Amino acid sequence: MAATLEELEARVAALEAERVDYRAVLAAVNALGANQSQLAQNVGAFEQRLGGVEERLGTVESELHTHSGYLRSLDEGQAEMKDLLIRALDTRE
Repeated sequence: MAATLEELEARVAALEAERVDYRAVLAAVNALGANQSQLAQNVGAFEQRLGGVEERLGTVESELHTHSGYLRSLDEGQAEMKDLLIRALDTRE
């Protein structure tokens, strides 16, 4: 059964339409891949910055503990001086 010219032209047109659809899908997939790559780079940059923030936060936390220790020591020394002054005043009376 021989195909007529119209049938062949219709088949060629259908193949060309499929090829255009394939190219559109391929272009969309490539655009999505580029977008995904950019997102991955952005996430990497944010993770790096977050690491820096966490490091600084650790430093601040360490210094806070150090200063808290100093303040406790000062409070204890002040309380001791107060007790000594009270004792000294009590012995004078």
